[in-house]
Amino acid sequence: MNDTELNEAIRGIKQQFFAYRNGILAEQLRAAGSPCHVIFGLNVPQIAAIARQLTPSAELAEALWADKNVRESRLLACYLFPRDTDAARAEQLMLEVQTPEEGDMLCFRLLKHLPEARQLAGKFAASRDALTAYTARSLTRHLE
Repeated sequence: MNDTELNEAIRGIKQQFFAYRNGILAEQLRAAGSPCHVIFGLNVPQIAAIARQLTPSAELAEALWADKNVRESRLLACYLFPRDTDAARAEQLMLEVQTPEEGDMLCFRLLKHLPEARQLAGKFAASRDALTAYTARSLTRHLE
């Protein structure tokens, strides 16, 4: 995927976010302390519907994951990371989780499918960072 195709894909995704936006849910998430500056208020089935229209792609997933200010970009990225994501990148993703919702989605959509999943869960279970430890516990639950 070249830069033009990537930018076009992201533009189309953002248009879908805008079309599905839910101001009531967005406001509730803001009031609950979400760290994201932009919250469209999509629910998980809507994000899943968008994901089904896309082909998993490391490039697209990385671009969406890098969009730290948009809640829905981060959640959608979890659907698009390829199942052959290497252990080093999976570790980094765990360390970059910003919310419990992201941690749960990352575990459910990607991490539990990796051959190193148990090692990742064990490595970060006692992390001093609360979100990293939470994500490790979530991964453990998904592996049971």
